[in-house]
Amino acid sequence: MPAAIILGVSTGFFIATRPRVAAAVIAVSSIIMTIPSLALFGIMVVILAPFGLGLGMMPAVIAIVLYSLLPVIRNTAAALNAVSPDIIEAARGMGFTGTQILFRIKIPLSVPVILAGIRNALVMGVGIASFAFLVAAGGLGYFIFSGISRSNMLMVLSGAALVSLLGVGLHYLFLRIELLLTPRGLIYERESGAL
Repeated sequence: MPAAIILGVSTGFFIATRPRVAAAVIAVSSIIMTIPSLALFGIMVVILAPFGLGLGMMPAVIAIVLYSLLPVIRNTAAALNAVSPDIIEAARGMGFTGTQILFRIKIPLSVPVILAGIRNALVMGVGIASFAFLVAAGGLGYFIFSGISRSNMLMVLSGAALVSLLGVGLHYLFLRIELLLTPRGLIYERESGAL
């Protein structure tokens, strides 16, 4: 997942000011998302087999990264573009450079939306990672698929419960991180808007 976060956020920053590139990148990411996860694992196995990497962690990691890119890229680009032009104009009027505007205004104001995309990608990635067992990459999918092959309902339910707990735990962990990294002014604005 760190690879998906780094790649997704950096791509989001790159396409934020390039609408045509953004449309193409988001279209490709959306197409990847439409491929069934099990099929994507299979495609990775076939592509990597000639290099001796067809089974194990490599196809699993690549498939999970590809599947996780869309929410991160889309949220990052959307968050950066959603910053009010009035705020940016005010910053320019105060003598801020383009780099200062990015790091002192755009990024802090975009943090909640970017982290929401990362959170969605993480939770989705946990569910997809269950299929990693089928390409000999291990993981909690072992309990689910071994339970199915043995007709052992308890084993299947245990695996499903563990995957669910991991997904829910990561969701709430990232909610806390999002709260910690969100500028206080945005939190106050959100709370006062809800009243």
